[in-house]
Parts: sequence; C-alpha cells; structure tokens
Amino acid sequence: MFRVAVDLFESLNTPVSLSCEILLRYGEVEQLVRKTVNPEDYSSPLSFRDDYQAVGFLKKAPLEIVGVDPLQAAKEKFFASEVSCKTTNARFRAFCAGVKNASPQVEAAIVAAALEVQRVLGLSVNSSEWLSACRFGPGAFNHTDARGLTSLYDKLQVAPSVSHDMAEIGALLVTSQPHWARSVTDNDTEGFWPIVKESDLDLVPGNRIAFVPKTAVTHRTIAIEPLMNIYTQLGLGRILRRKLWLKCGLDLDDQRPNQELAMRGSIDGSLATIDLSSASDTVARELVRFLLPHEWFERMDLIRSKVGFLDGEWLRYEKFSSMGNGYTFELETLIFWSLAISCVRRLGLDVSDVRVYGDDIIVPSAAYDYLVEVLSFCGFTTNSSKSFKSGPFRESCGKDFYDGLEVRPFFQKESLNEVQTLFRLANGIRRLASRRSWPLGCDKRLRGPWISVVKTLPRSIALNCLVPAHAGDSDGICVNWDESQASPFVISNDRGWEGVSGLRLQATPVRVRHPNNFLGVIAEMLYRLKDGRTHDPLGLVDSSSSAPRLGRDYEYKLRSMAFYGPWTDFGRWC
Repeated sequence: MFRVAVDLFESLNTPVSLSCEILLRYGEVEQLVRKTVNPEDYSSPLSFRDDYQAVGFLKKAPLEIVGVDPLQAAKEKFFASEVSCKTTNARFRAFCAGVKNASPQVEAAIVAAALEVQRVLGLSVNSSEWLSACRFGPGAFNHTDARGLTSLYDKLQVAPSVSHDMAEIGALLVTSQPHWARSVTDNDTEGFWPIVKESDLDLVPGNRIAFVPKTAVTHRTIAIEPLMNIYTQLGLGRILRRKLWLKCGLDLDDQRPNQELAMRGSIDGSLATIDLSSASDTVARELVRFLLPHEWFERMDLIRSKVGFLDGEWLRYEKFSSMGNGYTFELETLIFWSLAISCVRRLGLDVSDVRVYGDDIIVPSAAYDYLVEVLSFCGFTTNSSKSFKSGPFRESCGKDFYDGLEVRPFFQKESLNEVQTLFRLANGIRRLASRRSWPLGCDKRLRGPWISVVKTLPRSIALNCLVPAHAGDSDGICVNWDESQASPFVISNDRGWEGVSGLRLQATPVRVRHPNNFLGVIAEMLYRLKDGRTHDPLGLVDSSSSAPRLGRDYEYKLRSMAFYGPWTDFGRWC
C-alpha cells in the first residue's frame, strides 16, 4: 500500500504531495493521516484537487500507527457524546418547565420545527401499517448465546432476542406469524398455531456497543440491537422514509439531489453545506420527546435499546438512538429537516433549497448562522472544518465540489491482503483518473500508480481477469474494450449479442448443510415469500442487501464465460 502511495504522491508532483511522500518515507504516518488542506487557500480547482487527493489517500486506511489507538479514540468520543446528550436533556427539561434559556429566535425555530414534525407524521401511528412494514435487516443481532449471526435462517431458528421492556410485543409479533412461531417453539404439529410466550424469547437488557473502522486515527461507534427490536425499528423506519418522501419530498434512496445542490452552491455561493460532529450519537432523548408527537415518541421509545453493553458493563443511554437502530437514519433526517425548514421559513428564504439526507444538510447560505445557532441549542456541534457557507468548496453525500468541479479524493479503506482488494484499488485509481480527465480519457499522471497495483497481482490474474469499465470493482481489472482483448478468455458473443464473455472473480455462495431444524428452513422460505422475495428459494443470498455479505456464507471463485454487456471505455491515458 505504501509503495502505491509513494507512486501516487510522486505522480501528483505538487509541494503538498511531495511533503506527503517525505512524511511517509520517514515513517511519520500519524502526521500524514492528520494532514489537511484548506480550500480557501487555493485559487485553482485543479491544484486543490491534487493536494486534496494527496492528503486523503491514506486517511481512511486501516493502518497501525505507533501511539495512535483508534478504538480508544472512539470510546472517548462515545462518552463525550453521552455527556453532551445529558447536558441537552437537562436544557430541554428546563425549557419545557418554562425556563427562558433560549433566545426568542431559537425558541421560535424549535417550536415551529415541532409543528413541522407533527404535520409530517400525524398524531398517531398506524399499527397495521407498522406491522406489515416490520422486517429483518442484513446485519448481526445481539443475542446471549451467539455472535456474528447474520443470515435469515439464523434469525428465524434461534430464540429471538428482545429487550425486557418490549418482550410482550416481541412475543406477540412472533405469534402473529405461524411458521415463525412453530420454528421458535419447535412444534411441528400439523395445523397447530402455537402461542409464543415471553419465556420462549431471549431477554436481554439492550444493545451491544461495537466499533468499526472509520479513519486511520479513530473508529466509528455502532450498536448491535436485539433481534425483535431491530425488526420493529426497521418497520417504523420504513414508515418514516415513506412520509419524508410524501410530505417533504426527501427521497432517502437517492443522494443525487444533495450532490447537485452542493455543486450549485460551489459555483454561485447561494447554498451552504453543514456537517455535524457525531450527529447520530448526539440526538438527545429530550429533544426527540419535544419534537415528536406523544404517540410517536412512545412507540419509538418502547422499541429502542435504553442501555448498551460496553467493556463488561451496561450503560444507560442519554442519547435517544444510535447507529444500528433501524430508524435512526430516518429520524435524524426528519429532525434536521424540521429545524432547517423552520429557520429558512422564518428568514423568508426559498424552502425549495433545503435538502437533508441523514446529517448532510443543505440550506441557503443566508440561513447558515441561524441554523447553526439552533442546532447548537439542540445539542449538535457543527464541524466548522467540513461546513461551508462561503468560498468555492462544498461537500455533501460523498461528493466534493470546487467551483463546480468534482474533487472528491479516492480513499484507500482496506488492507491489501486479498486479490479482490487489489482489484478494488486498481479500479479505484483508474476511475479516479477517468473522472479527472473526463471526457477526454484518463489522467496519465495516475498511470504509474495504477500499473504499480496491477504488477502486484499474480501475472496469470493480471493478464486474464480483464473486465469492461462498467463491471464491478471486485470482478477483475476494469479496462477499455481494446485492452481486454489481450486476455485469451475474452470472447466476443455471437448470435447477435452485444458484448463479450470472460473471466470474473465472483462472490459465490458456499453451500452448507443447515442444522436439523426443518421448521427453521420452512420458516425462512415462507418469510421470503411473504416479502415477495421468491427468487433464491434456498436462501443463499440476503436480498435485503444490495451486495452479498462476504464472510462464512460466501467465497470468491473464478467464473468463466461471465457475460458483459455493451461496449464501455475509460478512454486513453492522456
């Protein structure tokens, strides 16, 4: 990885990139991954783009740096967020008790935000809609006897875990589906519909706090919920998502509107982008109680985990919900949208320029200061280094723009310990090169780093696993049409098909023998039918996820005669 980084720094050939190379050569990795550039110091989008790429390349890589403990940094941030939420909870309790601890402008905004939330949600929860919306997610769940259970079969054949305060609801939900109830009670009597009791469930106090890589210097905090909690949380999350689309025009399946507004703001300065530090971890309980209608708060409060397990002890949350909760993303979108729209309306600005996706917030630049003040009262900390109300730079939803030019760096986020990780690195560099010189071709300065990665691959793989530009980044080395012809395995299709066939390194299900729980298998198949997922009857792929979850259920295998569709090219190196 470091050799590729050195090649990249040398190829960019700017004072900043060469300083990054010097830091890397002398082992000053911590300085390198903490190094930043300020867009306000630049007058050219091209020079900023090069330096931005240099300082960003290794920023999210899983590096072991002497003196840096990403896990400890994440834990400190977690506890700091809890302290912040505790302060916010006290502030809102005092506010609701009549204490004048907010300016008239802030008070008017948060009251208006509560009315907006009520307009979007209504006063009551439709129980029938909620029941039909409940579903399993693709991830793991908190269970007293197991770790790493992710498959649908696992979730339907174990005693479902549930937090103590929603055990009664959990038992009722399992009972409502006879195939699931039979699996849980291990009763296969024909025509019998068993009643699931709380004693049939796995009662746990709450969720399990975990940490996943975020950057080279800190991890991200998540929480693994009990099975029945996440099942019901995802149901409410689905309802929230639908209401946000119907009442607010926010499509949470599409990030492009945010990205387009960010580009526009970078060109004319009319729009500001706001980034918050630890947004999900600082959604305080009393803020949610204030903003949401009573019945909505009660339902969400019932199914959330109120305590989390960390380092051998249970901790009571001051936050309302964490990342891992099935409705956190939709809830924080609703909260930030309501606060933003209230501020913009009070200033008489165009509300059509308000866009929120999770904690990615875009508002008219004239509303920036007002909204930041309101967010601060609500317990949120604006990340000033990543929030922009003036100048030519904006960022939102994974896109960064400088004066209309996309300047998002390519981040190397994984260790290079498998063939597919080398594929993803090579293809990431090639796509970056194409984007930088679009529509003319690929930036030739990045050809050296790309070749460095390709040469790291075994020769047999590098010469034969050549796939078109539109293929998946893990399939093989993405190249132009003419380049792919160097492989003897690439064959043009006959019978009028447009495209070619060739080799692909593909994630393939591992066929494993299920334990002797026939009822669990039947429950899994019926659940898929209930959700309309009638393909893949053996349950080899979790179709609730957009990509296969690699692990014990999948392995990579070469697949011959993989079909690739129409002609696609990156263009020549230029």
